[in-house]
Amino acid sequence: MATSSISSGTAAIDVTGMVAGLMAVEKKPLVTLQSKITSQNLLISNLGLLKSKVAAFQTALQAVENPDSYSAAVASSSNESAVTVSSSTGALIGSHNLQVTQLAKPAQYIFANAAFSTTNGLVAGFDDYDDGDAITTDDSYTFDLTVAGETNSLAVDSETTIEDLSTWINGLGLDVAASVTQTTSDQYALIIQGTQSGSDNEITFSVSGGSDPISSATALEGSDLTAYGNQAQDAEFTLDGLDFTRTANNISDLLSGTTFNLVSTGSATITLATGPDDGQEVIQAFITAFNDLAATSKRLTQKGDGSTTAGSLSGTPGVLFFINQIKSMLSTGITYESGGVSTALDLYELGIDINSDGTLQFNSTNYASTDNIATILASGINIGSTSFSDTDNLDTFLTSQIQSGGDLSAFISNEKDTLSQLSQKEVALQMRLDSKEKSYISQYSSLNALLFNLSNTSSALTSALDGLVSGQNN
Repeated sequence: MATSSISSGTAAIDVTGMVAGLMAVEKKPLVTLQSKITSQNLLISNLGLLKSKVAAFQTALQAVENPDSYSAAVASSSNESAVTVSSSTGALIGSHNLQVTQLAKPAQYIFANAAFSTTNGLVAGFDDYDDGDAITTDDSYTFDLTVAGETNSLAVDSETTIEDLSTWINGLGLDVAASVTQTTSDQYALIIQGTQSGSDNEITFSVSGGSDPISSATALEGSDLTAYGNQAQDAEFTLDGLDFTRTANNISDLLSGTTFNLVSTGSATITLATGPDDGQEVIQAFITAFNDLAATSKRLTQKGDGSTTAGSLSGTPGVLFFINQIKSMLSTGITYESGGVSTALDLYELGIDINSDGTLQFNSTNYASTDNIATILASGINIGSTSFSDTDNLDTFLTSQIQSGGDLSAFISNEKDTLSQLSQKEVALQMRLDSKEKSYISQYSSLNALLFNLSNTSSALTSALDGLVSGQNN
């Protein structure tokens, strides 16, 4: 706001300086409030950082507990032109012989006829394969399509086109698709194909009514109507001397953690060899995440001295008591399931040592000395409980802290509410100060104006008196 002062010999007030001095005193409560807001913002930021560290630690914990985090056996096929193979956690080391005698296929029928163009009738094309008779408008036909045992029918006549039939088939919502493709400049073919392989997904059709009813069987023999394709069939193969059939060529239900993809008929030797042990890498990531969380917690609660700054939670260290709960759960319960029975495991058996300062450290010697450690990790472990099926474990506890409504999330929410209240107070106080400043400026500007008027009046009186005296002397 613009301010003014009177000069040129007049005893004027420095309104700007006067108001600034007064407002410096008035603003002290605002400065104190703004300092609290700054501290509150820092606290919320630090709590957000802490929450992200808890989430990162939980992710690392879940990786340690998840069997899929560890290398599976390495699978290979001696004849990938017949069979390809992949493996995942749980695959058992060994060798297997596989012989493929038949691949799974979906049904497919392709119809081509001289009568099939974009305008010729569908049934006309079906009918004239036998005797060349044209379909009249009086003819009434029904096209029946059966997919996996479900039959649907469409009434057709001489006006029905193969495009109409294709649209109808695609709108059935069944495991079948139809399309019309151009074969020459004026000829088209109708393709009906299943979207699922296996004999259970067989597709059949028939045309009833008129003088020449046909079925999918007789259609394949028509002299003028060319219909060819294949019926749906199952995959047939032998694994280690046992015969199997499956509706698809991708098979994952025979050997644990192993998936076969049948490519063509033929034989192959499937080998599952021991893969690399990456358990140490997964456990080290878990240790790193915990130490990062512990360091953040320590920094937030430190008291501070001449060389260190007090943490934003130094006055309320109990807020982070859950860190001690994490440490307690780490040391009291680790289980894995073997043969349906929960078996206990000590932390050191995973190669994890607890240092005197509360941090963790990987111990490769202890890790290597644990019998079947790779198998144990690949079976899945549970940290923070005495029972493998117990949901009261470390992962559940961490979720209770960071989920919406959880303890840590609730604390952060409360601090945000406090910040909101402080901000509202700041706005209200600033409005009062602005009003106060305007009042000061108005008061002192008015006083300046009064002084100016008094000064002018004084000057005028002085001039008048001087003139009167001068006149008398003359």
